[in-house]
Order: sequence, then structure tokens, then C-alpha cells
Amino acid sequence: MVIIFAPDIDPAYKSSTKYARLIELMKLEEREGPFAVFSDFETTFDNDLHKANLEFFNQRPGLVKKIKADLDDDSVQWRLKHISHRLLYVPETRKEYIALFESYCNDVINEVLGLTEFNNPYIKIHTLGTNIPEASETAGVNAYIVHDLAKEHISTYVFSSGDQKEIAIELSGRVLLNEIGSYSSYVHINKNGSIELTRDHHTIWQNNAKNPYTVLTAPVEETLHIVLRTYTETGIKNMIFNSDVKTVTEMEDIVEDWVAIEEAIVGGLVYTLLPSLVEKHVSDLPASLIESDLATKTEFKKYRHLRKGIDIIQQLGYKQSIKMYQNDPEAFRDLLIQA
Repeated sequence: MVIIFAPDIDPAYKSSTKYARLIELMKLEEREGPFAVFSDFETTFDNDLHKANLEFFNQRPGLVKKIKADLDDDSVQWRLKHISHRLLYVPETRKEYIALFESYCNDVINEVLGLTEFNNPYIKIHTLGTNIPEASETAGVNAYIVHDLAKEHISTYVFSSGDQKEIAIELSGRVLLNEIGSYSSYVHINKNGSIELTRDHHTIWQNNAKNPYTVLTAPVEETLHIVLRTYTETGIKNMIFNSDVKTVTEMEDIVEDWVAIEEAIVGGLVYTLLPSLVEKHVSDLPASLIESDLATKTEFKKYRHLRKGIDIIQQLGYKQSIKMYQNDPEAFRDLLIQA
């Protein structure tokens, strides 16, 4: 059975400070479990998990020293033999928060779609219980709201010496993702050599973060990623076809570059449009939270063009910026990365 609470908002919450209570609810509870399973284990390489595993070894020089002693070799080699991982989530169980946050998401998304003149891409916005709804055949995207997200992994690293002795170390654990929203695209090379880009039919929003403004931006930010993804994929395909790349890894590098471009236009639109909408719905939200959210984002590589994207959108206007991205995504990219 899927537990989905439909929004049923008390009339008292529909005042001019409609969602002020949301901020209180965000601060009331931060749970580290129990986790439910969102997806089955998969064996694709995950760079973030691999980095976390390497950090595990770096922080335990005694373990590395023991491995070298057991192999009787100070210059051991190592390799990643196997990694598998699956997505976990902490369900949100507070009925009041579920109702308010779902209603807020629907309201603010509809307002932004009205301003940007995009169609609503969603089948439904769900707050997940302990089970995942079955995949729908309907065209569109399901939005899943959760309290927290993590990846569970099992990884095997093999250490070897010059005389071919080996020691296998298996690591397993859970890593919190700290991703407030996600919507992914994937590149594939078919047997006939053609290139195919696919996307998830869902987006996941986390309703828990240290900065409440980050949570309030998630539904709008991910919605803009979804409606702009078609144009981003046009840029990806054009760059792949006009280059001599041949491997999936090389193509994924191009996808990563374009994700950073998309983050710039989306982040610029959010920075331009959302503060006034949030102010309308949530009273007394400190402006410092907006700048704190921006400062935190720009610490990450995928947001490396974000501040330039904000400048461009404020110079051109948000409607003109969207038109440019729709008609010629490479032109927007060139404007963004020029010196």
C-alpha cells in the first residue's frame, strides 16, 4: 500500500502569510532514519561514492600500513573490483507538514510556470510513505517528496603486491546525499552506433535542509530543469555529433559540461523570480538565507557558472534568456563561458 496524504489545509493557513508555518516545521525535526528502499542495487560506477571510499582509506593510515605489512610490500597497487549502490530515503510522516509542503509546491510551481509560459510537466506530486508508487504509463514526471536521501553501497577494493599476492577489502555503508532535488539524464550508445539520451520519469525533492530557503527553492528549481532539459539535450547532441568523441565516458563529460550550463540558467531564473514569490507566501524570511543558499551552491563544481548565469539573466531579462536557450542553447553557452 502506498501512503500518500492529500493536501487538506486548514483555512487558517491560507492567510497572506500562507506558509509561514512551514519554516517552523522544517526546524522541528531532522531524522536519520528509518530508511526505505527507493531503487534496486545497480553496478554503475559512482564517482562520489568512490571518492568517499578513498577518503576512508586516507583517514586510516594504520589500515593501509597493515595491508602493506600483510603483503610484505611497501609499494602495493590497488584497484576497484566491484561497486554496487542503491538509493534510500527517509519518509516524511508529519501530516501537517505533508499537507502544507505539497500545497506550497503546487502553488509556487504554478506561479513560475505562468511567468515562464511552460506547461506543467507533472503527473502528480507525491509525499512518499514506505512504498514507491508503481510506474505510470502516462507521459510526464512524478515528483516524490522525502525527508532525507542516502546511497547505500557495497564496494570491493583489491590490493596487490609485486609477487601477485592479493588482499580484498570490502566496504559497505550509507552516505547522505545532501541533494535537495535531482532530475537525471543518461547517455547510451546503441548496438547500431546511434546515441540515445534518456531521462528519469521522476524527480525527488528533499524537504529537510539547514537552510529553509534551499528547501523552498527545490520544487521550482527542479521544475525548471525538467522543462528546459529538451533544449539542454539539443546542445548535448550537437556537441557530440560535432566532435570526435566515441566512448560513453567522453560523452558523459559533455553531459556534465551541459549540466553546469543548465544549472546556470536555472539558478539564474530561480534567483530572479523566486524571492518575491517566497516573500508573498512566507513572511519574515531573512534575505540573508537567499545569499547563504547561493554561497553554498557555488562551492560545488556543477554550479561553477551560476553567478555568471545570474548576471546574464538580469541583463537580458528572464523571458529573453529563456527564448535564447530554447532557440539556440549553444549561443547561451557561449555567452556564459566567454571570458
